[in-house]
Amino acid sequence: MVKEREYYNRLGVTPDASQGDLKKAYRLLALKYHPDKNPEGAEAFKKLSQAYEVLSDPQKRRVYDEGGEEALQKSGGAGGCFRNPMDLFNMFFRGGMGSEDAEEEDEEEDEEDGGYGFPFGRRGGGGSRRGRAPPTEHRLVVSLEQLMVGGYRKFRFDRKRPCTSCSGRGGRENAFTETCAACHGKGEKVSYQQLGPGLVEMRGTCVGCGGSGRVIAEADRCNTCRGERTVTQSKITQVHVERGMKDGTKVVLKGEGDQQPGEEAGDVVLILQEKPHQTYVRDGLDLHMEMKVSLSEALCGIRRPMTTLDNRNLTLTTPPGTVTPPGGQMRVRDEGLAMFRNPYVRGDLVVKFEVEFPDKVEADFISEFEAFFPRPAEDLEAPEEAEEVDMIPYDAPEGGEGGGGGRERKTAFEEAMDTEDGPPGCRQS
Repeated sequence: MVKEREYYNRLGVTPDASQGDLKKAYRLLALKYHPDKNPEGAEAFKKLSQAYEVLSDPQKRRVYDEGGEEALQKSGGAGGCFRNPMDLFNMFFRGGMGSEDAEEEDEEEDEEDGGYGFPFGRRGGGGSRRGRAPPTEHRLVVSLEQLMVGGYRKFRFDRKRPCTSCSGRGGRENAFTETCAACHGKGEKVSYQQLGPGLVEMRGTCVGCGGSGRVIAEADRCNTCRGERTVTQSKITQVHVERGMKDGTKVVLKGEGDQQPGEEAGDVVLILQEKPHQTYVRDGLDLHMEMKVSLSEALCGIRRPMTTLDNRNLTLTTPPGTVTPPGGQMRVRDEGLAMFRNPYVRGDLVVKFEVEFPDKVEADFISEFEAFFPRPAEDLEAPEEAEEVDMIPYDAPEGGEGGGGGRERKTAFEEAMDTEDGPPGCRQS
């Protein structure tokens, strides 16, 4: 029998709630009343944080159940001794607003801690967790064929792992240490960065000593890692490139990244980079390609075989009598890429045609061709006084616009200047 139910009511649970129930209740209410999302919920956020801090600690919960809030005050568990609600929230969600990874890790730690949630009492009130190395990113070049059909790719990468020769200590047990020469025992390095007219001081953990300010003496260092505590490993792994992925898609290899002694291994993030294809260009789910056809095909119909990205044979056809203009485009339904994780939705294949015209035709052919395709009557009529001129191929001049076979042309103003004795308005009488 509990003396007071106020803290249980704040979390919306009963006095017989398990630690798992308390965590779920706090997670939902903390996200609901967080000041960033709900500016009016600051007071409620504070109260439910206090309630969870007490009830998640078995010792504090027992004191509260037996004597209520008054007993907590006498034991030093209240009256200004509560944690900052934001600190509690950040520790619970690891700085993120309720990410799935944080929830999964919370569930795993429930089992490790015997179901007591955050052990405020057993870890000296710090609630600290093992650190985790930041993720490392790599580029993985994949072909358009692989993105079309999916499959597995071998990928080799390097990572840092604790030295097995010294169990990550960097040297023998009870090794003699000396002051780190890089940071002079301070454990941090100071650097300066130019920002506008002034300098900004940047402080960071010393890499040489890991922030401890001490390093293992040369004579006691591990022969394998030379006191670094980690060694570089090369690993080859199979990467699953799923059908329908695209350029820029991230594939996460959990726990395959760098790891420092006493920390959890980080992740490896692979960013897919699509390799340019010699035939196809991707546009979302659609595939675009260009095809050269003869003049007879453009006028009489197209029938061309082709091989798709997934190695199927198709024959592209147009109905007889359908004229394909130069630069014309036609679409083949459902012959593009499949949607990621939904292969029943596919894009189209878009073909752009380039018509190849002959460089020159024989005189006999002209008369025969004109019999089928007569010239328009208005094109044959010309005034009697019209002067007939020949046209020649035009070669664009280098360096931009202009005509005259590369000769520089003058403007009307410049030509007028050449005909005058001086600038306009300055002629001498």
